[in-house]
Amino acid sequence: MLKPYRKRIFWTLTTVSIMAVIFALSAQNGTESEQMSGGMRFGLEYVIIKIFGEGKVRDDIIANLEFIIRKAAHIFIYLCLGFSAAAAADAYGARRGLLIIAVAFCMFYAATDEAHQYFIEGRSSELRDVLIDTAGSAAGAYAFILSRKRTAVTACPPRGCS
Repeated sequence: MLKPYRKRIFWTLTTVSIMAVIFALSAQNGTESEQMSGGMRFGLEYVIIKIFGEGKVRDDIIANLEFIIRKAAHIFIYLCLGFSAAAAADAYGARRGLLIIAVAFCMFYAATDEAHQYFIEGRSSELRDVLIDTAGSAAGAYAFILSRKRTAVTACPPRGCS
């Protein structure tokens, strides 16, 4: 079990590190970003065709893979940020409103991230992405809250702690 000050340091550094990764990915120009998600799309397309067979998968599904990959990446990275932000807020003593604090923090960061992308060549700033990011962070923060409750329940046997 980490001491309280070490928990604060750990979760703060984790949160800041995730934010740095998000910033770095957002700083990629349109071509670099497209190459990254395009490479993943081709890999996923290959796997899908191998599983289901050539001509068995609708063309519109294959065509939308890159969009799906991009939005799934938004959800995943912000889910991680939401979990980490909730853990950091908890480590600093926030108990009531933990979900709201973590989600508001992540929503603000998502909005500033989209504003940052507005100034990057070949990128755009979209409200839809802020909403997707916020949903991911809410899921992550809620997952932290559930894990904390589960830990509290399993920490003591049913007859109580002695």
